[in-house]
Amino acid sequence: MFVNVISILDNCTYSMIHVAHKYFLDCPMHLSYKTAKYKDTIYKSYFLAESYREGKKVRKRVIWPIGRLTDVQVSQINMICRTMTDPDHVLTSLDQVAVEESKPFLDLTVAGALWDEWDFSKAFRSDSTQSTLPTPLVAKILTINKCVAPCSHYSVPQWALQSSLSEVVGHSLVNLNDDKIYYELDQIDQNHEALEDHLFRVTYKKDKESYNRINYDLSSSYFVGIKCPLSRCGHSKDDKPHNKQVILSIMVNDRGYPFKWDVFPGNTAEVKTLIGNVEACRRRFGLKNVTLVFDRGIVSDENLDEIDEQGLKYVSALDKDQIAGIGAIDWNDLKGVSWDNFKERLHTWNCYDESLYFKDLGLYEGRRYILGFNPQLCRDERTYRQEKIVVFEKFLLAKNQELSEAIRSRKYDKTKQSVIQELKRLKIKKYFHDPDLTEITWERNNKQGKVISVQSFQVSVQKKSEQLALAERLDGLCVFVSNHIDAHDGIFGFPGQQIICAYSDKTKIEDAFKHIKSFLKIRPFYVYREAHVRAVYSICVLAYFLNIDLAERRKKIDGIDYLNSKNLYEPFRNGDMVTLKDRPSGKTVQKPVELNLKLKGLLNNLAIKMPKMKM
Repeated sequence: MFVNVISILDNCTYSMIHVAHKYFLDCPMHLSYKTAKYKDTIYKSYFLAESYREGKKVRKRVIWPIGRLTDVQVSQINMICRTMTDPDHVLTSLDQVAVEESKPFLDLTVAGALWDEWDFSKAFRSDSTQSTLPTPLVAKILTINKCVAPCSHYSVPQWALQSSLSEVVGHSLVNLNDDKIYYELDQIDQNHEALEDHLFRVTYKKDKESYNRINYDLSSSYFVGIKCPLSRCGHSKDDKPHNKQVILSIMVNDRGYPFKWDVFPGNTAEVKTLIGNVEACRRRFGLKNVTLVFDRGIVSDENLDEIDEQGLKYVSALDKDQIAGIGAIDWNDLKGVSWDNFKERLHTWNCYDESLYFKDLGLYEGRRYILGFNPQLCRDERTYRQEKIVVFEKFLLAKNQELSEAIRSRKYDKTKQSVIQELKRLKIKKYFHDPDLTEITWERNNKQGKVISVQSFQVSVQKKSEQLALAERLDGLCVFVSNHIDAHDGIFGFPGQQIICAYSDKTKIEDAFKHIKSFLKIRPFYVYREAHVRAVYSICVLAYFLNIDLAERRKKIDGIDYLNSKNLYEPFRNGDMVTLKDRPSGKTVQKPVELNLKLKGLLNNLAIKMPKMKM
């Protein structure tokens, strides 16, 4: 597997050992000796020997007599013997060996091995590159980088030179540069659908049941200092409202493996992204008996009708505004329900777990609704709202005090707008009417003793009692919606618990975006061409695929979820490739560091097929 020998041994000594090994090939040789005493001096006579077992006793057999040896010769022969039985040994004296450099190796090898196991290179159908660095290879390089040491695309060539990537992929990377990566990003984007088809095919073949339920969700990623036709101002999920962004979508199966993803302009409404993906599931992937699970922000009558028309099932939830319009809810039954009396008031409801009680509302306008009540959420929402109101009331008192002490006249519009901005900042504007300003005027002496007229205001803001009552009525409530409506004798074939479970199990897709954003560092985008933005996202999805596979394997070993942990590749960080130099001869050899038993055991348990590499 690796370079065998750096030899600075005398040729006669090495030839003698080599002959012995040739005729006794299967013998694990070692150097031994006998002692003799002559005139108070002890002499050692050396020989090559093999050990063998005779019954329960270990015996020694002479293979080749040698005679007297110097200490240097003894050391040399011992190293040769170890090399004959273990070709990975390097033959030279330790004090004559210098470590020229040490580069990351094992973590790269693990990521590359996972790429090969899933046959990602075979997914690329379009490859116009006629060079030693074809598109699949560049995609593999970029994906390995995202897995173990994510950086911007223009930093990848430098990173590649500082690692053992060339040895891992088995290709020289001297031609890897910015221009090459830019070109291959175009090629990767052209293979977008081919990659999706491949990921679907390999995961469906491995576990068909994992496609009984599909999770769909959206997120965003912003841009810094560049312009992109896809970048738009929109609702930011990154708390970057002033940055242009793109919308990212992803579909994952029930095990969390991604198989479809898209990039939309940054101002795209969430509800408008689903229909194309629904059609793809039905026609392109041929999925029939599947339930789509998606977030409440994507729910619209158009989307739900489209899913019905495609013959698929769905599970989602309604936002607060949509809940208020559901006629199937008996609001009298919920009047006065709070976090401290729900056990008495909702004793006829079903208990999903300690945090959720639910009631199946049945069918309403052709859809099935399940009403849920979360007592802790009820408490948190009411407490949060009241705290915000108290903060605003304190702000208003301070504002009026400031206005009453003004020494210069204040402007009406500016004063009113400052109050509105505070309501917006606290996110409670919908609970208050527009501010009323009452003009006040008084006479004052300025510093020069001249009497001046100062115009200011007093501000009053009235609460929207009905809006506050509605919000309080909705505290802790959630409504799940589904088209699982098949029933027999009044009993639904798909129980309410399963609908709630399907929606609550969205952590898989939430993990996907968390990993892509935080660990694969897709934010911010530094490329500006549409194709390049899509390609970068594709690479992140491929890296996430490999990482979730590795995390799943590690979890089976010790029960710990490493997916969104910095420890996912941590055990492999110390497995470097070192370059050793023999000082007398100037010869060098590359060799991975010896792995400890614990790490060897981990690699074995992970069942990762490590590639054989030529150094």
